[in-house]
Amino acid sequence: MKRLSQLLLLGALILLPVKGVQAEPPKDPIYVKTSNGWNAAYAHGNEYAEFRVIGNGAKLQDPYHILLQKNVGMMVSFVDKKELQNDRDVLSAHAQWETNYWHQHASRVESNNRADLTGTRKDVKVTEIRVYNDKGAQLSSYLIGLAAKDGVFALSVSSPAKKGIDPLVKELVSSFKLVPRNLDAEETKRLSSQAKAQH
Repeated sequence: MKRLSQLLLLGALILLPVKGVQAEPPKDPIYVKTSNGWNAAYAHGNEYAEFRVIGNGAKLQDPYHILLQKNVGMMVSFVDKKELQNDRDVLSAHAQWETNYWHQHASRVESNNRADLTGTRKDVKVTEIRVYNDKGAQLSSYLIGLAAKDGVFALSVSSPAKKGIDPLVKELVSSFKLVPRNLDAEETKRLSSQAKAQH
């Protein structure tokens, strides 16, 4: 249990809350239970990202942290493009920003673009980041970035190094989409009805 809590703590540090000036702070992500997991929506401005967490074993820790399965945690975040300092390619800038953070806090960092997990989509980028501490312990994190108008919605999936979670990441990528509408009461109601229909 101690190891799991340490893993989740390290996973939670993967995307630190951004202290940037934002025109409108993002609302907390919302989750609607389905027969096989959760449908989620995370708003920023007049658009939102939607994704699905498949599997009844998934447990919400809080709106930003989910235990997907044993020893596999996920963090949900939004990074404002002002933090990234690159308007042309926010997804690459976001992956680099994240890797730079880890270079300052870990003994060794390796990163790898995982285009094999995104298929032909250009609005999503998956970067596998392997982080090592001074004792050689390794954490693998899959950073899934979704380009938005004002920045990047991100899902960060963390697990011990040897756990093969490519299929799980691929599943998340396939459901991770930008919706160009306000996540207002009416839209939330529509998402709830949609989830009920999946029961």
